[in-house]
Amino acid sequence: MAIVNEDAATTGKIGKFTLNYKNKFEIDISGQTSLGNVDKAEWKPLAAGINNSTPAANDTTTNDEYYDGEGFGTSDVTSKRLQLTLAGNRLEGDPAQDYIAAKQLAIGDDLKTLFRWTQPSGDTITGVITLTSIVSSGGAPGAKQTFSVVIVFNGKPDFEPASTEDTPDPKQ
Repeated sequence: MAIVNEDAATTGKIGKFTLNYKNKFEIDISGQTSLGNVDKAEWKPLAAGINNSTPAANDTTTNDEYYDGEGFGTSDVTSKRLQLTLAGNRLEGDPAQDYIAAKQLAIGDDLKTLFRWTQPSGDTITGVITLTSIVSSGGAPGAKQTFSVVIVFNGKPDFEPASTEDTPDPKQ
């Protein structure tokens, strides 16, 4: 009996663990600022040169202590600002990176556009975002240029769960 070892590049997994490259990040380079204009967006993948992604909920909490807590407090999450830091190397000529790099000195509404994050499960998060902390160059003399951006979702993003028709049965 032959043992077939599927390649991680084909399956997107090592053992039971999904590899991060299965996350798909897209940015609207036309500058739409309304979820009502998703169909007008000019989506470009934000992937080439990107070698790290770090999501954060950026929770706002209230911390309270009550007399019946015997000196112990409680925390409640009262809001979130979903953020995604993408970092790697600057690839000039890449439409998504060029769009972001061109905004490095912008302020206000010029930094807003749409962003779509499709997770490995197929769940999709789409929202109006603000581009912050843009770094479009830097590093050692013999190193590739640095690139990073913090994507900050404005308000509650649209969450679309993966279609159950497309989801493979994990028991197969």
